[in-house]
Amino acid sequence: MLPKGKIRASIVGITGYTGLEQLRLLLVHPDVEIAYLTSRQHDDVAIGEIFPHLSHLDLRVSNTDHNVVGAESDVVFLGLPHKTAQDVVADLHGKVKVIDLSADYRLDDVAVYEKYYQEHKHPALLKEVIYGAPEIHRDAIKDAMSVANPGCFALLSQLMLLPFAGDIDHVDIMAITGSSGSGRSASEGTHHPVRNHNLKSYNINAHRHIPEITRTAKITEDQLNFVPTSGPFTRGIFATAFVKTGAAPKDIYEPHPFVRVMDNVAMANVVGSNYCDLSFTKTDGGYIVQGALDNLVKGAAGCAVQNMNLMFGLDETAGLSCLSPVYP
Repeated sequence: MLPKGKIRASIVGITGYTGLEQLRLLLVHPDVEIAYLTSRQHDDVAIGEIFPHLSHLDLRVSNTDHNVVGAESDVVFLGLPHKTAQDVVADLHGKVKVIDLSADYRLDDVAVYEKYYQEHKHPALLKEVIYGAPEIHRDAIKDAMSVANPGCFALLSQLMLLPFAGDIDHVDIMAITGSSGSGRSASEGTHHPVRNHNLKSYNINAHRHIPEITRTAKITEDQLNFVPTSGPFTRGIFATAFVKTGAAPKDIYEPHPFVRVMDNVAMANVVGSNYCDLSFTKTDGGYIVQGALDNLVKGAAGCAVQNMNLMFGLDETAGLSCLSPVYP
């Protein structure tokens, strides 16, 4: 239900790339006003002092307790690290609408969660938090109090495979992601002099987004080879899936405004926007599916705004249709 006046939105964990992108999108949303921006490292600091590119904004960052934030907000976006969000979601669930961008509540099976992450302190809550992939769980999201945003690799792979769900014999996916997906803290693998001229795969068939993909595609882990790869660019994910199937892809995306089925996919056609572009090429044994999205927008903050729109009964495209891709 839409509150009287504008939606009071807060971001807990503003200083990461995802939190900053969440703010960028909320600032252009016609039905939103910012209530709180919080950080454990800053208290009562102008956001422009932390991020000079935002020095035109009259907004401050505080270390306000998340319970206070929840009591004075209509929706709280969590840009917290994995595991850190577990207790915050538990504290706020049922009191205010919550959209968690961490991985802490993406899986409803505690054994699967603990296989890929760590022990969960609130396992019963896993089945209450709704998985926030709008093209897959739109109706459930509309009635949700708490939503878990998908992983960026996971959402793109799910959208690529959803038209074949239940009819896949085997699939091989290679997905190349930009450096922003690694977050603000630099490491040897994400340091620009190394990454700028490099391609490197990691966590092959062991990436934590795999159970999200297999659940939606209705396959087992041994039916999937997943090769996540670091690319020499900042934003975006470009993926290719070789789908072994005897079925044709179902035509399911017409009601979904941010999925575009194209003849060819190019990452430059989606970066900066909330669009996911897909293409389907028939082969002798199935299909080659290609897909691209912006990992910080459709893969994170834009998807979260989509979820917020659904949770408050707004047009799903509100505050997002204005985000044309940044081209070139």
